[in-house]
Amino acid sequence: MKNKFYFAWILSFLFTGVSGYGGVTFLEKNPSDKDSIIVTFGDKTRMIIYGENREELDKIMAYDLNALLRDLKIRLDSTSADTTYLREEFNGSRYLKDSSQKSEKDYVRIGLRGIHIKDGDTEVTINAKGVEVKDDGADSTYRRTGKRFYRSGRNSSPRKGFNIALGLNTYGVDKSTLGYNKDDYGLRPFGSRFISLGYIASSTIVRGENARLHLDFGVDFSWYNLMFDGNNTVAKGPDKVDFPLVTDDDGNEIEMKKSKLTVPYVNLSFMPTVSFPHAFISYISAGVYGGYRLGSYTKLRAEGRKDVNRVRENFYIEDLRYGIGAEIGIRNFPDFFVNYDLNGLYTDNKGPAVKMLSFGVRLF
Repeated sequence: MKNKFYFAWILSFLFTGVSGYGGVTFLEKNPSDKDSIIVTFGDKTRMIIYGENREELDKIMAYDLNALLRDLKIRLDSTSADTTYLREEFNGSRYLKDSSQKSEKDYVRIGLRGIHIKDGDTEVTINAKGVEVKDDGADSTYRRTGKRFYRSGRNSSPRKGFNIALGLNTYGVDKSTLGYNKDDYGLRPFGSRFISLGYIASSTIVRGENARLHLDFGVDFSWYNLMFDGNNTVAKGPDKVDFPLVTDDDGNEIEMKKSKLTVPYVNLSFMPTVSFPHAFISYISAGVYGGYRLGSYTKLRAEGRKDVNRVRENFYIEDLRYGIGAEIGIRNFPDFFVNYDLNGLYTDNKGPAVKMLSFGVRLF
């Protein structure tokens, strides 16, 4: 019984810093129960902390409960469900006070609750409510929500209107190139992101009861964010591009938090689309695109430092890009896209012979 009140006193101290919550009353545990603590907030709210033994309850001291409750309040405020019952699952490791104990494993998870991607400090969640991007390193959050992904009118293309696409970049073709080591310019899988913002106009030429044919014309701005896997960067030499290690004044290699090349484009596309008004697959689309490079720059950030170094150059990157693209729409779920550049990223004989492949989801 003494242990019970010991934990109650500590929890009372922890919760005094949480604003917006009522008084806290602690209930004694039933002797027949296993070790647990019941914390009541007012008359109708309670939190139960359960452990197999005292050692398990001791572990709660390593967690920031104030942060957990703040996140819980954000989730309650953002839910659109009109219900008195809400069930949420939390990964408790993110609330550890000692950041060295947190799991650093990156992952991509696809399930009934949507798509979840973690890459270092960045977490991306895509589900029926929209897309949420969290970047703890930059201390910023982007959230865009919506209840429907299928935007078709009665006869128009499902792709018509404003579009946002989010995906990943990789090398579709990476031929061995004399003078280059592939490890020097290899990409981090989940750090190399593709973003596109654009508008699609459409003309319907065949209207059927179960299938319709549309000609879609689009314009968009897109960004290649190519995150290098090692501590290398890209540098423009007198006659070709190089991928040197980032070093300090003494020539020692610097451990990089971020080392990436960003290339923005403005693009035009032509994508014939077949839509299915009553089917689970809402549409299938395929066509061609072409784009013009608006610039390019590198962004460097060393491990453990907040200052960022940017270098703006053309890095012998081709001014034009062109390729083929395809999409498939699934009703009440984000649309999937894939783009493949038919020309190389770098000018011939000025850089490695790589062609870009982008894939992901079209959100709106």
